[in-house]
Amino acid sequence: MAQTPQGKPLPQITDQTRPFWSAAKQRKLVMQKCDRCGTLNFYPKPWCVECGNRGLDWVEVKPYGTIYSLTTAYAVMMNYPDWKDDLPVIMCIIDLDDGARMYGQLTDCAPDKAHIGMRVQAHFVDISEEAAIPKFRPA
Repeated sequence: MAQTPQGKPLPQITDQTRPFWSAAKQRKLVMQKCDRCGTLNFYPKPWCVECGNRGLDWVEVKPYGTIYSLTTAYAVMMNYPDWKDDLPVIMCIIDLDDGARMYGQLTDCAPDKAHIGMRVQAHFVDISEEAAIPKFRPA
C-alpha cells in the first residue's frame, strides 16, 4: 500500500474514485447522484445504492452536516505507528445537509466536546499531489 511522506497509508485511487479525490484536491466535496432516483452515493460505486441504476453523475454537495454517530480512537490503528502523533482520533458518521451520509474524521475539537447532533463543516487536507481528503471541524 502506498504511503504519505508521514508514513500513513494512501487510499487506492481508481478510475471510479478519482473524481472524489480530485475534487477534494480542489476543495470541493462531490458525490455520485443517481439520474433516476436522485440518491447520493458515498463511497463511489458503479451503481446507485438505492435503485441499482448505473446512471450516476458527479455533483458538488454542501460541505455542512450534523454528526450522526462518533467514536474516538486512543490507540494506533492498522499498525501504522506514524498515526500515534494524531491521537486521539475522532471518527464520525455525518449526515450532510444535502441528504447523504458519509464518514469522516473530526478535527479541531477535543473528544469531550464532540457529540451527536454537532454541526460540522468539511475542510480538506492534501494527501498527495493528486488527492486531498475531506475532514470535518465544528461549524
